[in-house]
Amino acid sequence: MGMLIRVMIAAFAACGLLMVVRALSEALLLPGPENGAVHIYYICGDAAEAEHTIRGCLHLREHRGMRGMLIFADNGLTPEAQSAAELLLRREPDAVLCSAAQISDYIRLENDRLGAGTD
Repeated sequence: MGMLIRVMIAAFAACGLLMVVRALSEALLLPGPENGAVHIYYICGDAAEAEHTIRGCLHLREHRGMRGMLIFADNGLTPEAQSAAELLLRREPDAVLCSAAQISDYIRLENDRLGAGTD
């Protein structure tokens, strides 16, 4: 019994060490914040699918270093999915839900806000 506990403790310690190494390598290797980046995601389907996609993108932005504006383009969402997406995005400053035809307007707005980089 004592040997089993030692093996389990060693395994947990190794997993913990690997997690620390992974976190440090991500912190060092991920690119820094990028101003002016725009990420476009075409979403379709029901509320569960849309919520899963939006939450995943927000998680990437919050915890994995993805920077920039998130544009979720409605590519066939159900009315319930549109409502769910709008509720998820209402407090997100740089994330919007729009129709596919409005994407260029949002990109132009972001470009005007930040400049074209030729200043």
